Amino acid sequence: MATTTSFASSPDAVSSKDGTVVREPSLTATDFLGLQVPAGATVDGIVITWTGGYGSEEVVDNAVMSVGYDGSGDSLTLSANETPAIYEDISSVTFGSSTQLWGLSWTPTQANSIFATLATNPAVGTIYHDSFQVTIHFTPASSAAYTISKGIIKLTRGKITFN
Repeated sequence: MATTTSFASSPDAVSSKDGTVVREPSLTATDFLGLQVPAGATVDGIVITWTGGYGSEEVVDNAVMSVGYDGSGDSLTLSANETPAIYEDISSVTFGSSTQLWGLSWTPTQANSIFATLATNPAVGTIYHDSFQVTIHFTPASSAAYTISKGIIKLTRGKITFN
């Protein structure tokens, strides 16, 4: 199984409106540049690695990740595979697995344009964000099989495997 990995640009977690600081209820990362699931490949699973910290145990118990692509609708929301750090420590935690498709169907083009959202459900506490990383596990398209009943084969590159 092959993989492709990319970091996203960091979303705005805190914004200022009329001089007042507003904490956003979720973080959505887009622009995972450089993902290269090739045409014809089968997407096998998606892992999101989030680096940051949570402000309290309450957030640890309620933080979830979801993923998608334009027009995908809602994906499954998954809890972290590990227990994340409570602020002041920063740690990396993963969501999903090499076989987790998050309840969605994925083409290579859709996988290459993935977005990820970290939220608390219900909206509680504070999340201290550092980065999002996505790893997409895929199986490349198989090469064509040929049957030859007679003749000569001239191999200039590669190999021939007999079953």
